[in-house]
Amino acid sequence: MWLTLLMALPAQASAPTGSPLEPSPDDVCATLSAFNAKASMPIGEIDRETCAELARGQTVTLIQKRPDGLFRAVGLARAGQPKEGVWLSTQDPHFAGEEAIEANLELRPDGGVWYGMLDIPRPFADRHWVLETWNNKALAKASGGAIWEHPWRLRNGETARVRPKVERGEVAGLSLEVFDEAVETSVNEGALVFLDLPGEDSLFLYHVTTVIGGGIPDRLVAGFVRSTMSGYIDETVKRARRVVPGHYRAGHSPLEGGGGQHLPYYP
Repeated sequence: MWLTLLMALPAQASAPTGSPLEPSPDDVCATLSAFNAKASMPIGEIDRETCAELARGQTVTLIQKRPDGLFRAVGLARAGQPKEGVWLSTQDPHFAGEEAIEANLELRPDGGVWYGMLDIPRPFADRHWVLETWNNKALAKASGGAIWEHPWRLRNGETARVRPKVERGEVAGLSLEVFDEAVETSVNEGALVFLDLPGEDSLFLYHVTTVIGGGIPDRLVAGFVRSTMSGYIDETVKRARRVVPGHYRAGHSPLEGGGGQHLPYYP
């Protein structure tokens, strides 16, 4: 079952969501090219056929081999709505999932430092890591507010700082024994990206590169990550449309956009 989930497949696309204002494939390709020209973590070139699928409202996932030989899982979708709602759908702490083992180590309005763990079936050891996340305000400014990027990178060697929290029982679902047997990952980086399209529309981009070692091939790991992307992207976009407008209203704690500004409440 587990190895089946990890199988890497050719580029996949889910069913179109549709929108009355459909951008052209050239609009999509130009938007992604503008991102790659300025991003702190650019992705590989996206071909015009894929841009056409995105323009039609399909969610697309693929695996790219980076110039350094590592594998990157990439998911993209046209949201059919402005990027602000999709941003809130990922950044509002009220929407955080509870299925993962994680702990907040430092919290800032534009990101923070987080501990996370991946439960891997035996005979492999579990993997854990400490990540720093932030909002790329320089990119938001350089793009005139058209591109919001929320990247993360590994903070190597910092899992030891979490051990006292585990001893005190402050990391739900994690015992000291399991923590001590876990292996720290060597690579874990990526970003959530929100890109303006013409016609009050936007692109949502999610990309991840991770290396967990221990005899588990990087390409296989990228395939597993990719297999989870369509569901995450589609759920994020659906929540942005159906839940966020009724949730992020006056009385909610103000949240920052990708450029550092407080996002206005929905009426």
